[in-house]
Amino acid sequence: MGTNSQNGTQQLNVIFHGAFAFDQTTQPGTILAQIPYMEYHVYRAGSWLAEIELRGRTGSQAVIYKLEGVKPGTATFDPKYNLFVKPPSPGNPQSFPYATLVFPLPNKITSVLGGDIPRGVFTFPTELVASGDQYLSTVQIFTYNITDENDVMLKANDGNGHYWQPVVVKDYINLHIFAAEDHYHKASNAEEDFNWCADLIGGLNLRLQTRFLRTSGLLVGPPLPGGVDEREVESLALRTERMARLGRLVLQGDDDASVAWYGNDALDGDPHACSGPDF
Repeated sequence: MGTNSQNGTQQLNVIFHGAFAFDQTTQPGTILAQIPYMEYHVYRAGSWLAEIELRGRTGSQAVIYKLEGVKPGTATFDPKYNLFVKPPSPGNPQSFPYATLVFPLPNKITSVLGGDIPRGVFTFPTELVASGDQYLSTVQIFTYNITDENDVMLKANDGNGHYWQPVVVKDYINLHIFAAEDHYHKASNAEEDFNWCADLIGGLNLRLQTRFLRTSGLLVGPPLPGGVDEREVESLALRTERMARLGRLVLQGDDDASVAWYGNDALDGDPHACSGPDF
């Protein structure tokens, strides 16, 4: 088994797509990724193009997953690329998560596919940590060192956890977690995604009032970590369209599958994005 030449260990990238509220205050040394339950959204986790359904809440029974088999780090979210809310006063959340995922602090957090949001489109903007316009990233990547891929798993508090077979590619393992649409049912769902995430935070009144968050490209944000390809961070709905195109290319006898990802086609440029606050 190969190792990463820089630090003598393999690395795991956990790539979050879509609507998550990240809590780095409740449990010291960990980050809780809370997933809201939303209509039209799918919840999947696994290797790229092979993600399967992530089991969630049934009635009052919550499912909590914990990432195991990684070395804890010290990284937290960068305020330059993320929207932070003030620690809320004690209160009951307005909704309950579909699932909560518990992660040790990673070695590195990379926040990409971001967009600027004017402060004036928020209600109760005093609950924002930063003044002025806000920056919200829609894809988060946690990077960890690992010593044995056989120890890496999403273990659940109920049942056997999430089935996922880590795949090593050039000393890297990528775990994709989706809480997003796999098709477009309207022009944009940025507003409702953010607000459903805010509902998971007890005592928070903050709401986003614009439906048109347009994300910037990768080049204006931090570079992707090692082992993550640019094609792996696009939205699930856009990827579904590409897979349909790929199927047509195969049926037409085109031997070059990469044609489905040409950057100058009608699928390039995705304005539909969703994410939530950090606290």
